[in-house]
Amino acid sequence: MTHPSPWGSKAEVDYPTMQAFQSFYERDLKGELAILELERPARIRKFCLIAGAAVTVGATIAFTILTMTNLDPGVLIFVGMLVFAVGYLAYVPLAKLQENAKVRTMNSLCRFLGLNYYLKPKDVSLSRLSELALIPSYNVKKLEDQIKGDVRGVAFNLYEAKLIKRTRDSKGRNRNVTVFRGLLCDFDFHKNFTGTTIITRDHTRLGNFFAKFGKIGERIKLEDPEFEKKFEVYGTDQVESRYLLTPSFMERTRSLSNAVGSRNLQLAFDKGRLLLAIKKGSDSFEGGHIFSDLTDINRIEKTIKELTLIYDVVDKLRLELETKI
Repeated sequence: MTHPSPWGSKAEVDYPTMQAFQSFYERDLKGELAILELERPARIRKFCLIAGAAVTVGATIAFTILTMTNLDPGVLIFVGMLVFAVGYLAYVPLAKLQENAKVRTMNSLCRFLGLNYYLKPKDVSLSRLSELALIPSYNVKKLEDQIKGDVRGVAFNLYEAKLIKRTRDSKGRNRNVTVFRGLLCDFDFHKNFTGTTIITRDHTRLGNFFAKFGKIGERIKLEDPEFEKKFEVYGTDQVESRYLLTPSFMERTRSLSNAVGSRNLQLAFDKGRLLLAIKKGSDSFEGGHIFSDLTDINRIEKTIKELTLIYDVVDKLRLELETKI
């Protein structure tokens, strides 16, 4: 069955809208979410009862311990951990329901757009992104929400990443710091080039001095002061880098940077591909919290708005144009 296209025939990319998705939502997704919504109130009640009981019992035990001076106060830590564990186990069924709603929403929306969705990314590697310094060094990675396909003939692979740096302090305690949370994207760029050009955010003069060490290639000086304020550019081929970074492309890159937030965008041309790292302050594609109605249309609209980032990249960088520059 043919569905109304969420984009038009013009060169500019038309963004997905709730109006275009409405009839498809009513027919394909709303019934599935309604079934899950029937389960939600009971699971919330069960979670609240178990968590409430665990807190009440834990508080009673803690009070008893504090009034008995001959007992080790360290037991309080154990009691607290036990209460947390019980609460977590009680929340697992609720979290699973949220995940099911998210997966069904993403599968349905991506199917409508002609894209493929995978909760757990397949066949992805962060090694090249690390080599190009588009992402910081990390010890632990958590990947999810992979979306693959093409928009107006531009093939792409996008997924969400949370990267953690794990260190150990002088007392042997582990310390986890999230060094990156956001989206990693790989777009087709149908322009013949063999080198690498890295566009990283500006770190101020002192920061740029230290940041240049370990960068691939050499510093590329450009004749756009506004672009230079936002980005530092390194490349393996001066001529090729300037060929790729035309005045119009630099202007479009600034526009995309403004759309995703100042200093949140880093990108690289690498052997025919355009790689992007887009930092975000929160997870994407969650559609809202579990304590709201799963069939609430606002959840769907939130997901659609987040998906428009893909269209932002194609539209603002004009990747659909044959020249790709």
